[in-house]
Amino acid sequence: MKYSKEIRDAIRAICGKDKGGFLFFNAVVKSVEDDSCTVTYSDIDIPDVRLNAAINGNANNLLIKPKVGSTVLIADLSEGDLRDLAVIGWSEVDSIIVNGGTNEGLVKVKELTDKINTLENSLNSLKSVFSAWVPTPGDGGLVLKTAVITWAGSQLSVTNKADIQNEKIKH
Repeated sequence: MKYSKEIRDAIRAICGKDKGGFLFFNAVVKSVEDDSCTVTYSDIDIPDVRLNAAINGNANNLLIKPKVGSTVLIADLSEGDLRDLAVIGWSEVDSIIVNGGTNEGLVKVKELTDKINTLENSLNSLKSVFSAWVPTPGDGGLVLKTAVITWAGSQLSVTNKADIQNEKIKH
């Protein structure tokens, strides 16, 4: 066909396929700011790379902060002008913040369950002491005191927030 190349080029122009499209590249994280980071690409430091769709955007989102020194995949929405950049992939994550992170870290379920089980076991042990106790007339409670001393002698450890909180993921 005589005009096939012209027709193909015209269709590509109408569809926007003559514009080059997005550019993707890997870079190394130099520093992380609030919702942006500075990356190094081909010995060039590029600041203000977005970690979200919009810088200073809505707090009700997911913010993934990469680890400094890790590799990230960058989308260049400016088609190679190295502006309007956004991180879209991470080799290592430093922290994840969901909906602003005001509720602090997520609960470590296993550690919390272990703590609750220890408390429940201790309470059940005390219940066993009382249910097995038979009052003895004239002992002034000595039998009960002796039974409770064993239970009271094993102190429970106080729970620290760090024991049950994953500070890398905040919600």
